[in-house]
Amino acid sequence: MKNKKTILLLCFLIAIVAIAIVIVISGKNKVTTLPTTKQQYKLKTDVPIETVEYNLGKGVFKKTGKVDLPYQKQGVLTFPKDKKNAPLVVILHGRHAVSDIENITEEENFYKGFTYLAQNLSKQGYAVISIDVNPEHYERTDVKDYGLSEGFERLITIYKEHINGLTKAVNGESAAFKTDLTNKINLSDVTLLGHSRGGQVIDFLATNLKNAGDNSIKGMISLVPSKNLKDAPYTDVPHGFIIAEYDADVPNLEGQVSYDEIKASKTRKSFANNVFLRGANHYYFSRKLDLSFTPNMPTDHILEKNMLNRKGHETFLTNYATEFLAIIHNKTKATNNFNAKDIAPQTMYGVKVMSSMYVPNTKTIFSADDKTKAATTDAKANYVVESVNEKDNTAGYFKHPIETDFNTNGPNLNLLNLQWSKKNGEATIQVKDSKFSDFSTVSFSIAQDSTNKINQEKNQAMTVIFKDSQGKQAKILLDNKTPALNYINGVEYEFSGDKFWLGHTPLTDLRIPIDLIKGINKEKIASISFSFDQRDQGSIMLRDIILE
Repeated sequence: MKNKKTILLLCFLIAIVAIAIVIVISGKNKVTTLPTTKQQYKLKTDVPIETVEYNLGKGVFKKTGKVDLPYQKQGVLTFPKDKKNAPLVVILHGRHAVSDIENITEEENFYKGFTYLAQNLSKQGYAVISIDVNPEHYERTDVKDYGLSEGFERLITIYKEHINGLTKAVNGESAAFKTDLTNKINLSDVTLLGHSRGGQVIDFLATNLKNAGDNSIKGMISLVPSKNLKDAPYTDVPHGFIIAEYDADVPNLEGQVSYDEIKASKTRKSFANNVFLRGANHYYFSRKLDLSFTPNMPTDHILEKNMLNRKGHETFLTNYATEFLAIIHNKTKATNNFNAKDIAPQTMYGVKVMSSMYVPNTKTIFSADDKTKAATTDAKANYVVESVNEKDNTAGYFKHPIETDFNTNGPNLNLLNLQWSKKNGEATIQVKDSKFSDFSTVSFSIAQDSTNKINQEKNQAMTVIFKDSQGKQAKILLDNKTPALNYINGVEYEFSGDKFWLGHTPLTDLRIPIDLIKGINKEKIASISFSFDQRDQGSIMLRDIILE
């Protein structure tokens, strides 16, 4: 009996030790999964508003060309009826076909294409004008030469005429808007929202106003903007960019180039945000435009399967603009997409997105420009160059937007390509002087190389391992819902004997809140590893790692 008790006691002790060992091992190897986030915003619908179609009279541009260019100072105004000093939003449409500038048809009144947006924003407490800027974009016909608008002078003039008209109405000095606007609008608080060419012009307009001592511009939103002029004068106010996956009109996705230029600024103090809107096109944001040939569409099948409908475009834009405005007016706390301290969202207002966020006072702990050696096990790490110039390009078909109308030879983009063909491969980057505790987020500018067949047209997944100077590890699992690692539809095609990739593969943010990194000394991070333990094979591109 005594022996049996001894044996039972021994077995019990062994079991306790085994459980303790399991607990220790489990604790040591604990993996935290990066949560998936969804951006939502609740809109007001019961606010009474007024909508006015107005015309402040006729104007004439005489500075350039052989023929004077006449135009109408017309637009749409919306505002909340029961509010005083409402902040103003000014919507500027893009450059679209006009048959006769002196006899514009109703279909060519492109400023009316955003009336739905103006009305929705007024329900959120903002006054809005959407103005006719067709004269800015109109140049010449076979019959008449109206000359060119130098430095966007026509649009700047048109903008000032509308603001002057509003100023008189708000001061009770004019009835041109056919309604009482006395003290209704705060003209010292203006946000510019430009579509297409209008999304480019707002940079030059804001700078012109600032140089003239007018500090009324408090924010800007560039909606699928073009970029056909270099050295854009980015005004230091909050700036949001929306680029469309299937943009036919600006196929180089030049808004990404503008965002990247802002991101490279050394002195900027205001945030900038960039959203790659999955399934979106250039046209469905405006009710005056319709879908035409779309060169970024790989095939009709993919178009039918992945295209975002018009309602989806309008819902996204309304919510994005409303939340952006609420943030810059301190009406709401910035979260997810608009907060560099949060995880980048998988969806916004029900639509798939891939996004990036710039804030000042960051620290770069890895850049592909430095070509820091990456140690690998059962994986490959190679520095490659994405270039518009074929002889300099070593990144294959990978295509983060870097090309514009004025810049067809660069800039070259250095990238670290990590590739594996065996599960549990690993790549490690040593980082120096990385005191994570001083920051809120570690952000990876990263993308799956969707052009590489090794990814098998599937979303990627992996584990990021942070190791401190004592060898302790913290693991963060990035599952296949992580937006920055998503597969993006594309296809190889041939034209005039040359092969191309139809589609883009933008680098976007993969943000990990430092609070999720546990069990290690965040004062002394020594290395960051990518453990390819979720997929048998794959290929990703890494541009930089930043502490924010």
